[in-house]
Amino acid sequence: MIHRRMLLGSALAAPFLSVLPRSAHAAEWPAAGPIRLVVAQGGGGNADVVARILVEALELVLGQSIVVENNGTASGMRATEDVSTAAPDGYTLLVGTSSQLVHNIALFEPLPVDIASTLRGVAMINEVPMVMCVPADSPDADLAALTARIKADPSAFQYGSGPAGTTTHITGALFLQRIGAESVVHIPYPRSPDAMVDLVAGRLSFVFDPSLTAIGQVQGRAVRPLGVSAPVRLAALSDVPTMEEAGLPGFVSQTWNTISAPAGTPDDIVSALNGMINEIVQSDAMRVRLEELASIVPAAKTPAEVDAYYAAQRETWIPVVRGTGARVEG
Repeated sequence: MIHRRMLLGSALAAPFLSVLPRSAHAAEWPAAGPIRLVVAQGGGGNADVVARILVEALELVLGQSIVVENNGTASGMRATEDVSTAAPDGYTLLVGTSSQLVHNIALFEPLPVDIASTLRGVAMINEVPMVMCVPADSPDADLAALTARIKADPSAFQYGSGPAGTTTHITGALFLQRIGAESVVHIPYPRSPDAMVDLVAGRLSFVFDPSLTAIGQVQGRAVRPLGVSAPVRLAALSDVPTMEEAGLPGFVSQTWNTISAPAGTPDDIVSALNGMINEIVQSDAMRVRLEELASIVPAAKTPAEVDAYYAAQRETWIPVVRGTGARVEG
């Protein structure tokens, strides 16, 4: 297994090993020990998949091992707390997503930590829209048909998601709010892949699943996609209409994957990590890999631009999340 990971990582890392920032060579960091990369969800979810792809290349560039730790407890809040209160020395990082860095601010009262001030952005990885999926044998051929049936008898339907407050949950709640059927039963699961398992088995009416993990089920025809919550169609799912094309104007909802660090992490370490991750993510090999998984690779961002991205996402989505009435007990 180690040999296979090294081969995969080498393929991605080779084009930019020579551009490793000088500060990463010169400073003691990261020679003092392995780096913890905390993922605020269970294994197999969107952020976990992306984290492990990134680690393949980043370990080789850093010359240091990276330990991926999964902790989806309390909708990812425990993982966010862990990194927020960790020593700001570059050895503890978070895969920051919309669920942990935006939605949880609106869902927890009080917040265990002030997420906006205890974490800083390091680098952007990718954006991941949601795919609305129904069972393969569903009678609904399109979104209009499903919407009509839901509105006629909301109590007959149930949708699944990852933990309460995650993007899979909020997207479903927003959809039901938009069509006026908020009484449909919501069933949260410890991990979003668990909800997909029950959808495939016909025990749920629909699921909004991250495109990065939904694509396998869609291509394998285990589920039927009715729409993708992106502003434009995804190249890897070109036959799936956007939710707007399917009949719901302006319906865009997506998660994203970034790297965050404790707020006090030194600028030189953050800058070094930013340069390495941007080189990896923007390389042809990584871009192709992430786009084949039906995700979007935006332009590289500086740490300051990542922080600005967080701020803009909070301004847009915190009112939306609060408007759904969703709450999470810490």
